[in-house]
Amino acid sequence: MKLLIDVGNTAVKYALEYEGRISPVKESDIEWQKLTAIVCSQVGKVAGLQWVESRASEFGLVLEQAQVSARRAGVTCAYPSFKNLGIDRWLAVLAAHALYPTQDIIVIDSGTATTVDVVTAHGIHMGGWILPGIDLMISSITARAERVFCDENTPFAAEFAKNTPEAVKNGALAATLGLVHSAKQQLNNESALVLCAGGYGELIKNHIASAVFDDLLVFKGLSVWWKNPQ
Repeated sequence: MKLLIDVGNTAVKYALEYEGRISPVKESDIEWQKLTAIVCSQVGKVAGLQWVESRASEFGLVLEQAQVSARRAGVTCAYPSFKNLGIDRWLAVLAAHALYPTQDIIVIDSGTATTVDVVTAHGIHMGGWILPGIDLMISSITARAERVFCDENTPFAAEFAKNTPEAVKNGALAATLGLVHSAKQQLNNESALVLCAGGYGELIKNHIASAVFDDLLVFKGLSVWWKNPQ
């Protein structure tokens, strides 16, 4: 049984992989005596993992940090300086290609930041984009523009707004969806699979025809990374 850890910008998430199945788990429910490996993706600060390293050492385990490389699991990284690519993006790309190896894929992960990465059916990572996440877009404009305001009750919609809160929320959503359309154009493949993840992943999926939402994408990427050392 493997313990998979995703250290994001705002939260630390845990999952267990056993017999090919990945299940989220609370840290209080981790069965340490059954673990055979611990693999971690670290984007945020690692201070919160000190207790994991201490606990792991009690059972003779080592916390293994996933790293970006020029090539792994059949995927070639687009970045010449590959270490500059965020590990969460790399793992999402590895998972996407492993899950859908015959398709061109646009991976959009929308959390604190929204990232887009494109990987072809041949395992070529084409690169991608980073922009502020939807919440960050909203908070930045309302904090800096005196007469622009928003509220929690206004729903997101992919349509023209009729009031200011709608304009702010719908604008943030439209900007995010625009990334996907631009990616399809640059890839020259309107039928490319759109794979969504992150806190706003399901919202984005609901506004893109045939898109797929996968809340375990980074965990699946950790599993792929661990199983494929080359």
